[in-house]
Amino acid sequence: MADKSKSGTRLPAYFLEVERVKIKELLAAIGDDNPIFTDKSKAVAEGCADTPCPPTFITMAFQEFTGAYLEMFKQLSVPLEGVLHGEEEYEYLGEIYPGDKLSCHMSCESIHEKETRSGKMHLITLRTLFTNQKDEEVLRARSLIIERL
Repeated sequence: MADKSKSGTRLPAYFLEVERVKIKELLAAIGDDNPIFTDKSKAVAEGCADTPCPPTFITMAFQEFTGAYLEMFKQLSVPLEGVLHGEEEYEYLGEIYPGDKLSCHMSCESIHEKETRSGKMHLITLRTLFTNQKDEEVLRARSLIIERL
């Protein structure tokens, strides 16, 4: 069960390099054929410096390649068998391109208990700030995690 006293926990920075091939794999998996994400000339014609990352790529890559969520659950004493992903919210502050090296800083903003018809649950809000190799903030993500009790 989530330890409410650990609200405010911050993980050490995780690092993620944005790889063009991983973007292509995601696009193939979700069936997105928008050429702005794969054709640099079309992306440049639209005003981009390169092919930008699709909107959900960074969180998917962050979850898959860093293990930050698993580490945060461990720090908060949240067992995986009771975890559900409630929602995800993004605030893009700049473009993210292949080759960017991102620093990812995750923290637990809050842990609230809620009573529902099906029982009690914890609502855990996690925030992650992504900065690029130029130390520019490029993305803020908010994740709502549900722990069924």
